[in-house]
Amino acid sequence: MASNNIKQLDAWDPLMSDSDPTMLVAAQRREVRNILKSYTGYFDVFCELIQNALDAVDRQINEGDTNYNAEIIINIDLINSHIEVSDNGCGMDETQFKQFLRPNISYKSSGSTRGTKGVGATYLAYGFNHLEIITSRGGRTYCGVILKGRDWAEDTSESVPRPKVEFQEPSNTWIDTQEHGTSMCVSLVGDTIRPKDLTWINADNADKWLTVLRIHTPLGGLYLCGEQAKHIDITVQVKNSSGDTSTAKLDEPRYFYPQELVKQSTDLREFLEYQRKAVSKAQDLSKIPAKYQRRSGLWGEWSGEQILDSASECPIRPKLNSKEKELVKELGLSLYIYLAFSTDLWNQINDKTVGLRKGNRILKGGLQLGTRNMPQGLPLTIPMTNNIGFQNLAHVIVHFDNAEPDLGRKGFQPDQVKIAEKLSVSAVTAFRKYYRLLRKPGGAKAFEEEMKIDQWKQEQVKHEEEYPLRISGKGLFMPKEELAISSVPIVEQDVVALFNQMLTSGLIRGIQLVSSSQYKQYDGLFRVLMEKPFNRFILSDENPLGIEEEHFLEREEVKTVVKILEYKYTLDGLIEEFQTEVKAADDVDLVIAWELGNKWKLLFDVISYLDSDNVHHRFIHGTTHQFTYSTTGVHAFEAIILSDLVGCLDDPEEEQNRQRKKLENIEE
Repeated sequence: MASNNIKQLDAWDPLMSDSDPTMLVAAQRREVRNILKSYTGYFDVFCELIQNALDAVDRQINEGDTNYNAEIIINIDLINSHIEVSDNGCGMDETQFKQFLRPNISYKSSGSTRGTKGVGATYLAYGFNHLEIITSRGGRTYCGVILKGRDWAEDTSESVPRPKVEFQEPSNTWIDTQEHGTSMCVSLVGDTIRPKDLTWINADNADKWLTVLRIHTPLGGLYLCGEQAKHIDITVQVKNSSGDTSTAKLDEPRYFYPQELVKQSTDLREFLEYQRKAVSKAQDLSKIPAKYQRRSGLWGEWSGEQILDSASECPIRPKLNSKEKELVKELGLSLYIYLAFSTDLWNQINDKTVGLRKGNRILKGGLQLGTRNMPQGLPLTIPMTNNIGFQNLAHVIVHFDNAEPDLGRKGFQPDQVKIAEKLSVSAVTAFRKYYRLLRKPGGAKAFEEEMKIDQWKQEQVKHEEEYPLRISGKGLFMPKEELAISSVPIVEQDVVALFNQMLTSGLIRGIQLVSSSQYKQYDGLFRVLMEKPFNRFILSDENPLGIEEEHFLEREEVKTVVKILEYKYTLDGLIEEFQTEVKAADDVDLVIAWELGNKWKLLFDVISYLDSDNVHHRFIHGTTHQFTYSTTGVHAFEAIILSDLVGCLDDPEEEQNRQRKKLENIEE
């Protein structure tokens, strides 16, 4: 192109527009719609109203007036579907009042306030069809109402005129008594707004609403690791459907932490300090003081620096690469966790303490993200891969000092969510090791069931004493060097038959069957009985299923109490019965199964005695595996997995390699 065809233009500002007014309005409508799309929650309207009020009083507190007493009043009218939030914060002058509803206009400091993007007020104006604003500052009061904002934003026919803020006499008399402050009232009218009314949560008084707001809005201030909230007199007033008004108060924005409600909750940091002191005094750690036993929940909170510092007492030790460690530092991260003894605790909190309708679970297991001292969005599922039941027992909060969601209340950046999820899994994994401190689910019902099982055991022992069966004599028993059963089991009864063949042949030794009669769901009773000479039970090349000799030192016999025995074709069937509470893992002592299956990973950790590194743990002749609770590391039951046992007898080295590959621990 010839240079004489180039036209030189004067400098211009691309953000200043002299476009066609119609095109400009269309662009502004698209911008507003994009903002509205980022608000999808039923609590978003509360969040924005309360967030603005908190920022306003914080700004006024920072003015340094020692006589200033910060106040916020939240009025919820269930009859007229009104939400009004008033504060005696900094208020707005005329210029700010005229501009604050515009997209991307914010008068907040980006470093110290909860909101800085300038979209919250736009959402309130154009996400609803009735917003009333009253503000006072410098001796002047300004008030107005904007109507049909949502209708205009969603209008595609150009039939709804763009709304204006029009003067309206103030309906809030409280503002008149304040030197400065703001009141904003949203009326829920229209078909496309969310929520359409205030009855969906079934909260009908101020106490319930205060609890809800403390969990789902900035009223639930997240101040962790020693950070303190500022004193603010917060009042919630609710007019119910009958016209009755109730009031609840709070003296600072504070999250609804479970340990504040559940008296039998223990700070895990306190227990770990007790253990540290006990070790220094050479005390027996297995003797746990009563105040740390049968608790309803465990909790604790740690900063990102403590989590990263290997020298700290923090039990949470995630495996992070260098990039993830830097991200933890950059985000100014802190973590809180509460581990409940069962989901029953969450039910009790929601049904009894909060008193909401069944099914409305406002506080439950999950990962709550937060930033700028407030919860953000609804809880996420903790992505456990093992022990997945614990994702419903643990309530984890990960708070970022230096992060905020994309626009409105949309999600955080993927790398921020990912690091929060990884830390939440590590936190649950760490806490499950102390699950033994919590009480068992079930209460009196579980205790009653234990009594019945004990009675069954006692009756069988009494029957054994009264009607003994002893058959012995030289030459009567001549087991062959191979089993009578010659085919692989295909059903549970085949497993029973094969196991009994192994007992009578002496392949498995020291297990004495007491009863095979079924008590409700359990298959039978047994005891371990090993008498001298012990050499027939001791591990050797000829006896690969044996026990190491040290187990028999200075003992005349090895005899246990009566225990419960279970048969299964595959262990998966038993795990399913544990999960559905048809059977209780605490009751079962020995499981005989053909196959190990895979579902054990949901509840247990397992070690294989067929691995030469673990054989010293075997204490019952012929057992192949030991199961421990993943939550606590406490022993659960022993197992004889017959297919693995056969594989070991055929080729010990190959079976050992297979066991190591199959049971390789994968950390969360």
